[in-house]
Order: sequence, then structure tokens, then C-alpha cells
Amino acid sequence: MVDMDSMDRVDDKDLQIIEILSSNARISLRDIKKKVNLSPSSIRNRMEHLVEIGIIRRYTVDIDYRKMGFDIQVLVQITARPGTSRDLYAQLSKYKQVSEVLRTAGPANFILRVRVKDIAELTRFITGELERLEGVQRIETMFILPDDEE
Repeated sequence: MVDMDSMDRVDDKDLQIIEILSSNARISLRDIKKKVNLSPSSIRNRMEHLVEIGIIRRYTVDIDYRKMGFDIQVLVQITARPGTSRDLYAQLSKYKQVSEVLRTAGPANFILRVRVKDIAELTRFITGELERLEGVQRIETMFILPDDEE
């Protein structure tokens, strides 16, 4: 009989692979091999297993939005009217300016990560889109300051 719990466990090699992939999802199996001392086929099998059990959910790209002209990054807190939270979540996720929607517990129901090219675009987005959504009770914005490196 197969112990299902043992199939979902990860060992030190899996953790090493996860750490390597989290800093560079495009790294080759050959380069991973040099770091973890496993064969490429073993690494591939481990990666597939980590995907199957849901530890690795997706491989992503780290985008420099400033180089694309999106110089302003804002956190927008939204307080929803009672009973509208579920519908509002679906609507907020659809905007191209919104890169992340977080449901929160506290005074606000949502925190959005918004990226725009300039203040005018931010103003249009808030007054022309967010304020008009049925269910929005309150909106607060917080500008994210650039890192020293930026």
C-alpha cells in the first residue's frame, strides 16, 4: 500500500530546486544539476511532481514595469458596501491597470496593486472606473515609493 502522505512530502533536494527556480524559473536543467548534484531526468521528475502536488503552481516572469513606461505604482484600498464583496472582486480583477487583488480582513475589503503611466491615468482610473463600480463605498490610495535602485 502506498503512503499518500509520503508522496506529498518534499525533501532537501526538492527545497533546493524550489529555491533555484524561485530566483530564475528559466534556468536549464543542466545548470540546476550543477547546484543540486542530480541528473537532469531526476530534476525534471521532481519538478513535475512538485507541480502535480500543487507546490509549484506556475512559472512566472519578473517584469520591470518602469521600463515599459508604468512609472507609478499605487496600493488602492477599497471598502465594499455590505453584501457586494464577491461581485466586486470579480470586477476588480478585470482591469488592465490592476496587477493584483488581495482580499483583506479589516477596515478595507480589498487592496489593489495598480500600475499606471502617470497621475492623469491614475485619476481617470479611480474617478472614471473604480468610483463608478456598484458596491464601492470608499477608496483610499497609497503611492509606492521606488526602491533606491530604481
